[in-house]
Amino acid sequence: MKNIFITGGSRGIGKELVYKFANTGNNVFFTYNSSEADANKIITDLQSTSRISVYAIKCDLSEENEVKRIFKENKSILSNIDILINNAGITGSSAKQFMLTGSQEWWKVMHTNLGSVLNCTRAVLPIMLRNKHGRIINVTSLSGIKGNPGQSAYSASKSAISAFSKSLSKELKGSGIVINCLAPGFIETEMTSNSPAAYYNSRLENSILQRMGTTKEVANIIHYLAIEAPSYLINQEILIDGGIA
Repeated sequence: MKNIFITGGSRGIGKELVYKFANTGNNVFFTYNSSEADANKIITDLQSTSRISVYAIKCDLSEENEVKRIFKENKSILSNIDILINNAGITGSSAKQFMLTGSQEWWKVMHTNLGSVLNCTRAVLPIMLRNKHGRIINVTSLSGIKGNPGQSAYSASKSAISAFSKSLSKELKGSGIVINCLAPGFIETEMTSNSPAAYYNSRLENSILQRMGTTKEVANIIHYLAIEAPSYLINQEILIDGGIA
């Protein structure tokens, strides 16, 4: 049994992760920002079918003081995290070109996506360093590897997370902490459900499988990286994109 901290766990890939780790016998602590009803439903579902502990914690992860607060207020349950999964993120205005995106909106995406990873990693690392073990999986994106028109902020933030992960992994040499990234492509989530038709069609046309990926497929790989993967698999960014790239 592991203690898993998942960010952005009330919807999409995060929600699938919460169910996956809870149903495989792990204690799960997940964050949400605005989807309180969704978070409560997950708690209700899992408490009726599982003997493990599942907690939902409301927090704006882009704010460092907010992250510090939740770890201080929940010290009794967050004092021993084995696995951190940084999943929370936003795309911003869909298909909005860089020159049509205001600076405030652009930086909000950067601050939310990259800031949440930095803040949560900074909060959890002392625990893992003390225990001399831990795993961190950061969810990046195909957009961060290849770039994507209309998603300059999102692509930049995901690319930055990947570079941060690789640098941090080298800094933590010999610590017992394993860091990897998973980069999903076009996945069936609330985030992609409102994609413009032209973008949707272009993604499928470039896919070998001619379909979107599922949150379950993504969750299965993250579960493997967190629980089963050998420690020799380290400092990688693994792509799951149906062959789009």
